[in-house]
Amino acid sequence: MTVEIKMPQGRFDGHARNKLGTLEPDDLLHRIGPGTPCGEYMRRFWHPIAISSMVADRPVRLRRFGENLVLFRDKSGRLGLLHLNCSHRNASLEFGVIETDGIRCCYHGWKYDIDGTILETPAEPANSRIRERVRQGAYPVVEYKNMIFAYFGPPAEQPPLPVLDTWDWPDDEMVPYMVPSPVNWLQVSENSVDPYHVPFLHARVTGVQFQDNFAHIGVINYHEREAGFFYTTARRVGRMLWIRVHDHLLPNFSQNGGMWTEGDQSVYFARCGLTRWVVPVDDTNCIVIAWRHFNKETDPLGRGDKSQCGYDSVDFYGQTGHRPYELKQSNPGDYEAWGGQGPITVHARENLGHSDQGVASLRRKLKAAIKKFQEGERPLQPSVDGVPVNTYAGDTVLAIPPSNDDRDLCDRVSRRMAEIYRSGDKLTGEARRLHIKAALRELETMRG
Repeated sequence: MTVEIKMPQGRFDGHARNKLGTLEPDDLLHRIGPGTPCGEYMRRFWHPIAISSMVADRPVRLRRFGENLVLFRDKSGRLGLLHLNCSHRNASLEFGVIETDGIRCCYHGWKYDIDGTILETPAEPANSRIRERVRQGAYPVVEYKNMIFAYFGPPAEQPPLPVLDTWDWPDDEMVPYMVPSPVNWLQVSENSVDPYHVPFLHARVTGVQFQDNFAHIGVINYHEREAGFFYTTARRVGRMLWIRVHDHLLPNFSQNGGMWTEGDQSVYFARCGLTRWVVPVDDTNCIVIAWRHFNKETDPLGRGDKSQCGYDSVDFYGQTGHRPYELKQSNPGDYEAWGGQGPITVHARENLGHSDQGVASLRRKLKAAIKKFQEGERPLQPSVDGVPVNTYAGDTVLAIPPSNDDRDLCDRVSRRMAEIYRSGDKLTGEARRLHIKAALRELETMRG
């Protein structure tokens, strides 16, 4: 008796590609611990580390940039961020007692000020000079709009906390949230510079997650700026031209347009719906710390839900790991896209194409910035003079009907819009907004 089994036909190369499994991550970009090139570069910036609601009457244990830390608010209202383990016998200060002027270790009662100064060593002799020669590791922290920022670099190189123009505009409520992911910081950060994933992951492949009009790939252009770049995505929505703008500033900051914009009604220079950082926890974990913006301009239909914004929770789909596995498979979101790459993706195993120009650009810029830093140049900060940093993220929708070569029209209009945005760079606040809106109305009248 002969048994016939139909054998699969094709060019199967699994065995040949096994050698790629031995390739290593890009240590220059992925490793962020103390002393690493990327880690030391990133420590020269302010980063959000927590939201204010996390810090109550007990110490909070944190891990950021590969360091174990304790965050607390003493009874006089000051915030402190110290190395987790007591400099006496390494007991954890997460079990410490918060006092009026600092935190006291539970083990032998050593008390620390928020800058790491030892205030008391009650078990030592009265004439002990240990307080003069020992300090607890500490970092400066700043609280702003219910978000807590820290600086992890040398005090002599501490820059001012940058303030962006989107952080204070009328009738906008900023609600903080933070979402952890068990992956390297860079693969989460790269998601925001990849507009080509939007029509596929969020609309075409498994169904619409935000709005139908995201299914259009659109015309995408990248625009350089000194500390990063912004990009525009122009989509045709009937007789309207919807141009969406994302900001990205080195090393780990991004902003995007409104979360629920449909692109079918005229709007001029509507601002961002999301302001976020991707902060390293260690090499294989990170945390998105962000503000959601709630206002009528970016969410005219009122679909946003501020009550869902908090720890490991936000009001739009696919950002956390809480959904059932079956749902993750049938309708994966951003969390599955970056999480499925593994704890640290290996760049050498990728095959980048035209659609990855934003990812490639971000990597090049980061490597160049780290190299300059290693050569002794201080990292370029978004702002050094206290003036709010002008950003571009948001949505503009213009009543410009399609032409015979509509992709060319979309390209020309989006480039012109970017020029209009830049033309307001010497202005600030409402004067800038009015200037840009007036120029956009004129562009709309000229039909591109």
